[in-house]
Amino acid sequence: MSTIVITGARGYIGSALAQRLSAEGYRPRLVSRPSDTIKDGHVQADLRDAGVWSNLIADATAVVHLSSRTDLRSAEVDPAVDEDINIEPVRALIRAAEKAKTPVKFIFASTVTIVGTQNENPVDERTPDRPCSVYDRHKLGCETLLREASARGVLRACTLRLSNVYGYGRSSVNTNRGILNAMMKRAADGEPLPVYGDGAYIRDFTHLDDVVAAFCAAVASGTVGDGRHFVIATGHGHSLKEAFGMVADEAAACTGRRPEIRHIPEPPDLQPIERRNFVGDSRLFQTATGWRPKFDLKAGIRDFFTRAAAAERHGAAP
Repeated sequence: MSTIVITGARGYIGSALAQRLSAEGYRPRLVSRPSDTIKDGHVQADLRDAGVWSNLIADATAVVHLSSRTDLRSAEVDPAVDEDINIEPVRALIRAAEKAKTPVKFIFASTVTIVGTQNENPVDERTPDRPCSVYDRHKLGCETLLREASARGVLRACTLRLSNVYGYGRSSVNTNRGILNAMMKRAADGEPLPVYGDGAYIRDFTHLDDVVAAFCAAVASGTVGDGRHFVIATGHGHSLKEAFGMVADEAAACTGRRPEIRHIPEPPDLQPIERRNFVGDSRLFQTATGWRPKFDLKAGIRDFFTRAAAAERHGAAP
């Protein structure tokens, strides 16, 4: 049975990925930060320590690195702390990998927002990178380190750039992320759905199950370990107004109450990257691995309400 290390294993994507890998016959090694409350077999680890990485990867087939601080505003306030949290673990991993006998496969979770706000759509791997936030610059820095380490034969790395992940699962600890999940939870509670301005900004929303399947495909593939990055998206864009309208429709069908969509002014501290239009093109990753997104947005929103209702009937939490 192959061991797969998952960092950030208590998070939104990590917890879902651990369940999927276990179901597929892998042995997940679940890694959480020292500050986390550890249970259910999680390893508590400071990933800035190369010695910690040496122990984690000694018998591992692959590593899926999800652990990071994803708060845009905190990164802008204190870039040095953000670098320590988000880049230093990758540097430490590379130092550990340089001493290992064989190069481990390393799958890095990144973001499509690295391309910035002025991109042409759809975005693919040829789109120029124009990061406009500290968070995105640090993600790109990690990608560069991994690409260079792969070129030296130290690692077999690939990066998955994720686009607006949503879907039923464990709540994110970052309230600045997961806008669609937040709106679906508000709708389920009968609360109004606030949308900034006219709601015309376009997003490519990718279902959690499809994202988890992409990581599994990267783990299994023998063709994606050369340091490249891949766009993970559906190829279909929806305005925020349209997406929130779908949420309201599904809430009405499920609960009998259609929440009000309220247009409100944009807050003054809205980050530039939040004023963007994005649609992704994942054909390169699809060709390399056979992965395909299965959920369109309407089906994914319906799945959220169906699973939330079932969990409520059984007294369960995500």
